[in-house]
Amino acid sequence: METALHLLADCRFTRRIWDHIALWVQEPLLKLSNWKIANTALEWCINITTTAGTPRKALRSLALLIMWVLWNERNARIFNRKESSFISVIGKIKEEVSAWIVAGARPLGALLLRD
Repeated sequence: METALHLLADCRFTRRIWDHIALWVQEPLLKLSNWKIANTALEWCINITTTAGTPRKALRSLALLIMWVLWNERNARIFNRKESSFISVIGKIKEEVSAWIVAGARPLGALLLRD
């Protein structure tokens, strides 16, 4: 059954996306092995974006951006019968991150530029 939690966190394809992005931005909270068990998409989202000592605003921006790209990919697969590859979806996420930073998402830029 397709639920928001399945689409955003439990789907095998989606899980690969999150793990790859966690490595790219060097943010352990986004790594699957650090996720707490959640019963809803909201609970899951709060879990991965609200831990003390983490850049909360940047993580929320990144999480929303990833969810948006995943939602668009889901719609393309269902309604247009177009399926993007894993690499293509990662590329879309990175393009969106760049666009958001150019548009003024400073915390997101700082997340990518930190040591």
